[in-house]
Amino acid sequence: MSNPRTLDNLFQLVHVLKRQLHEQVEQLSLPIAPMHVRVIKIISKNSPCTAMDIVNILDRDKAQVTRLIKTLIEEDFIKKEPNPNDKRSQCLLTTDKGNEVLNKIRAIDTQILDKMTRDVSAEELEAFQLVARKLAENLSQ
Repeated sequence: MSNPRTLDNLFQLVHVLKRQLHEQVEQLSLPIAPMHVRVIKIISKNSPCTAMDIVNILDRDKAQVTRLIKTLIEEDFIKKEPNPNDKRSQCLLTTDKGNEVLNKIRAIDTQILDKMTRDVSAEELEAFQLVARKLAENLSQ
């Protein structure tokens, strides 16, 4: 049941969503890129969080994640603390400045989600989430 329009529709959705998010984040005039914002969100959502957790969630190499974390620490958006469960690693936590950014980002996310799901019923949204999850799982296998 292959339909080439399905891929076109998915590409268009992802492209428009990324562009909207990027434009909104740029308006905040932050000294970081959208990938940094993703890392701050991951740290906030998965506390306690280590650099290896971020590597696994983003499926990126350690060096790239290390650079992202370094920038976020330099900009005082996150900080490191000793990991009580593993002396070889450190826990990453958002700072007050990082939490302020997160609150702004959450407002942007809510605004974009509201705009994107306008005229979409709860049932349609639930069906989309189910299908999107299945598609992602199929590609991950």
